[in-house]
Amino acid sequence: MTIRNVFLGLMAILAACSSEETSTTPVEASSKQASIDAPLFYHIFVRSFADSDGDQHGDLRGIIEKMDYLQSLGVTGILLTPLYPSAFYHNYFADDFYGIDQEFGSLTDYQEMIAAAHARDMVVYLDQEIQYVSGQHQWYRDALNNPSSPFNDFVLFSDEGNSQPIGTLFDLTEFRVWPAQEQEILTVDLLSPSVYDYFTDYMLFWMDPNGDGNFSDGVDGFRIDHMMDDLDNAGVLPGLFENFWSPMFDRLRSVNPAVQIIAEQADWGYGEAFLSEGNADMVFAFPIRGAVNDLSAGDFAVAVSKMSIVIGEGKNQFVFVENHDTDRFASLHESDERILQLGAAANLLTGWIPIIHYGQELGMRGEKLEGELPEMLLPSEHDVRDIPVREAMRWVADESEGPRAHWYHLFPEAYNQPSANDNVMPVDVQTADDRSLLNFYRRLSSLRASHPALADGSTKVVELQGDVVLIKRQAGKATTYVAFNFSPDKQVATDVPGEALTAVAGSSSLEAGTLVLSGYGVALLE
Repeated sequence: MTIRNVFLGLMAILAACSSEETSTTPVEASSKQASIDAPLFYHIFVRSFADSDGDQHGDLRGIIEKMDYLQSLGVTGILLTPLYPSAFYHNYFADDFYGIDQEFGSLTDYQEMIAAAHARDMVVYLDQEIQYVSGQHQWYRDALNNPSSPFNDFVLFSDEGNSQPIGTLFDLTEFRVWPAQEQEILTVDLLSPSVYDYFTDYMLFWMDPNGDGNFSDGVDGFRIDHMMDDLDNAGVLPGLFENFWSPMFDRLRSVNPAVQIIAEQADWGYGEAFLSEGNADMVFAFPIRGAVNDLSAGDFAVAVSKMSIVIGEGKNQFVFVENHDTDRFASLHESDERILQLGAAANLLTGWIPIIHYGQELGMRGEKLEGELPEMLLPSEHDVRDIPVREAMRWVADESEGPRAHWYHLFPEAYNQPSANDNVMPVDVQTADDRSLLNFYRRLSSLRASHPALADGSTKVVELQGDVVLIKRQAGKATTYVAFNFSPDKQVATDVPGEALTAVAGSSSLEAGTLVLSGYGVALLE
């Protein structure tokens, strides 16, 4: 009986428009969104999000318990980090692809999570990194020093005797990872026909677990982590777009035309080739993220303009300001409330599909360990560097009211860095505070859902005046302009279109085509 068969057997709208000076006096955040389709995703690092059973590991039942919270943000889709069993805390290198990490729960928990999301009209995308396996994977363990293994063409070796495995872009196979353990990472032979057949079947399984042709019990899309045409630019696996990724994606779409494929472009660029040659449906807006993080009006205008060209008919992108691989936006800007609101507005109002990284809406902080590492870390402990940006979601002020996913505290001898989030107000406190960042995100989400042009309209840069960028959002005859001030100082823009003004962040005024924005202010013009 195959591994797959065994697994199968387990089976408030903002303040009214005004031409006078206005400010963002908080209004009650509504948990109910308007009926306009306004896609908004939420990126969950599963182990850190919500712990349902007190073991300090986030899990699938924890996600189920927080569905109402996600709805209060207007979330329509969830992106999950990998769920398969792995010796690595982030689960990016699989011990076994057909499975659920036991610390996350069971297949039943997974099915109930999918059902809970779909019942709320949310879609679920799964993160996949299938280019590598851990040293615990059966393919590697069976094929090592055994060229006659049935998995001989699944993992790459540099010699005929299978004694020299090929590792990752770091030119390493062995790593010291949290919690102070030695683990191996090996490269999968994606150009092997056996591997192509395996992963095509594997993806189809997650789309339709019971194989009945009804996709309501399966995932709605996949994020491909570290996607490349020539894996790690090593010349070992060239031509992956043409010979692996594109044909596999076509096969998945032939079964379910609605499935979405998101490429995390490994070069963090604009992603043109990933959409065309790689045949992905979506990419990540890394250039927009970089411009917003740098508070650069010029770079933002350039990035938005170029992405408007790159994202052609039938394609899309996730717009974001932080993720599980980057420093937290709030840390980069010392939790300056004005900048956090500007970042939120750029995230949700620029266009395409916005995605919020868990805890971003609270102003959670965290910076990767770089430069001079603590003595406890060795140079090869790459995954430990990222723990500060993957801390536990802050749910309640009183931890006796509910456990937090403090998995990194389980082995203090392996990781004992001070938390960056002890002073960040949790969900329960911010929910009760009309002026909190969380409620600002909720109002932005409601604002998007009440304006067709903001919900899913096209994007075009209209003006760049000093540090003010004016973009045009349009859906049919509905047109809305969004003005962003990337400067800490008051800015004036002249000859701007629109007659009615809504202040989104900071204060603003509009008179005879002259717009005045306070430092880091954001406004809508209609």
